[in-house]
Amino acid sequence: MQQPIPVGTILQNRYRLINILGQGGFGRTYLAEDTGRFNERCTLKEFIPLQTNAYAVTKSQELFSREAVILYQIQHPQVPKFRATFEENQRLFLLQDYIEGKTYRSILQERQITDSFFSEAEVLTFLQQILPVLGHIHSFGIIHRDISPDNIIRRESDRMPVLIDFGVVKELVTKIQSSHLSAPLTNVGKFGYAPWEQIQLGRATANSDLYALAVTVVVLLTGKEPQQLIDQTTLTWNWQRWVAVSPGFAEVINRMLSHQPGDRYQSVTEVEQALERLPHIKSQQLPTINQEQNNPSPSQQPTVGATPNQNLNPNNNNSFFEDRQWVPTALVAVLVVLSSAASWSAVNFFLQRRQQEAELQQPTKINPIPVPTLPPPPSSPIPTSSPSPTTTSTYNNHWFKIIIWHFPTQIKKYCP
Repeated sequence: MQQPIPVGTILQNRYRLINILGQGGFGRTYLAEDTGRFNERCTLKEFIPLQTNAYAVTKSQELFSREAVILYQIQHPQVPKFRATFEENQRLFLLQDYIEGKTYRSILQERQITDSFFSEAEVLTFLQQILPVLGHIHSFGIIHRDISPDNIIRRESDRMPVLIDFGVVKELVTKIQSSHLSAPLTNVGKFGYAPWEQIQLGRATANSDLYALAVTVVVLLTGKEPQQLIDQTTLTWNWQRWVAVSPGFAEVINRMLSHQPGDRYQSVTEVEQALERLPHIKSQQLPTINQEQNNPSPSQQPTVGATPNQNLNPNNNNSFFEDRQWVPTALVAVLVVLSSAASWSAVNFFLQRRQQEAELQQPTKINPIPVPTLPPPPSSPIPTSSPSPTTTSTYNNHWFKIIIWHFPTQIKKYCP
């Protein structure tokens, strides 16, 4: 294997190496400064072929360029931007944005000191934040292949999980070695996190990533490595003996951990829908992992393995009614307002009626209606019209009807 590049070296007359972030069997990761972008920090991933013959180098360059085109399509705020690839001194480099923050492995190690691991509410929020990222990359036909607490960073700026270290470098090594069998075949995936078909057959699909994500969740919950959570006799997962979670959530995780690929959720959408059906997801807003920064010490974090959080108990329905004790008071208030309005309308109606009756009881001065004088009849008969409706008897009958209508009691008393 080639020696690490000395710190301070400038690659491509632009990228100054600051230090080494990590190193593995397939390559190294450097922290660098981009002098062409005001010394903005970036990440350089060096691909180290296990073979140095001409075929391996040529094949590496071809596959590296092909994979870079695919990775460049990923545009998601929770995935470091893939910017470029280049070769220098027969070394291949992949350039990405640098993410400031801690990996979930580092966070878990800090919590292990006080035995305060991630709670069910925290990992539920974590799943809700990271699943859309997987859904996005899967839509491009890209499989991460290497999901684990080491490859997810909690970004310092907004404390959101960021998916890093795609298995593209390991996949390149596998493709190169599989086409040149002089070296042993190496499959992509971290033992304990990747499912058996990925480790043994090199077959990776969307449900392979979901399997690795479920392993990551149970590791965060229990603080134990996958080898400690698998029954070595039956080769089945036995993580629930170490932590108490709600039955519905356990059912979702166990299906993601199914041994047979066909028994798992086949897409991110199916997992999201299963989580949405959980009772405590519907009835309350889950706390975010961001709340951890408000806690003064890790000892105040909820301890996994003790009594489960009562707010996560799907059978606890008392809070639904306790939060709505204002409903009876509101109903009484509405009834009081309606009763007051009805009473005011009734009183106003009777007052107006009494005022009208008082006005009618006052003596009304009736002016006499003049009776027209008819001229003497002519000597010859003249055709006459029908009697005018405005005669004296008509007027008298009109006022008499008015008096009878308004004063029926008085008329019956004095005129039996």
